[in-house]
Amino acid sequence: MGNKSEQYVTSEMVSRICSGDIVSYEEFVREQWAAAVRTCWLVLRNEYDAEEAAQNAFINLYKCRSQLKDHNKFRIWFYQILLNAARQQWRRRPNTASVSGMEVMDPADKIDQTETRIAVREAMLNLGKQERIALVLRYFCDLTDREAAIVAGWCLGTYKWRLAKARRRLVRKLKDDGQTLKEQFIKE
Repeated sequence: MGNKSEQYVTSEMVSRICSGDIVSYEEFVREQWAAAVRTCWLVLRNEYDAEEAAQNAFINLYKCRSQLKDHNKFRIWFYQILLNAARQQWRRRPNTASVSGMEVMDPADKIDQTETRIAVREAMLNLGKQERIALVLRYFCDLTDREAAIVAGWCLGTYKWRLAKARRRLVRKLKDDGQTLKEQFIKE
């Protein structure tokens, strides 16, 4: 989702969605569906659970649309709804099998080489839920540290600690597998 697909979500569109304009809401769902499912899949590791979580998130967005007070915070608010839907789905089906066919990376993502893409997918499967959430919010959703902490419901320091731990574990796993990451990822 991040900046590349947020370009069309204008404050006018957010106002229309929040006021109950079904056409604007449907357009938002169509445009964001694939990215929302992908984000949920990165957390849940199961395509069917990810689709259900994304569907629940969009339903909750529509039901709660009038609760958003500051339209400038729509992006953070939507990610909070999306992450909460993924967490609820996780609690409902904690032992579901992973579906490896889902594409982890968008072609426009920062890490775009095929071998690295596969290695990152495998390495992320070895991360804990909290670590994976921190990475997903930062690198796949393109949120700032502050935004990601808000979305996750963590203190900023807790978020940064989990992100640093996730980076270390991911880098270690990729090095063990003979992969390298771009310097920017390792140093952030």
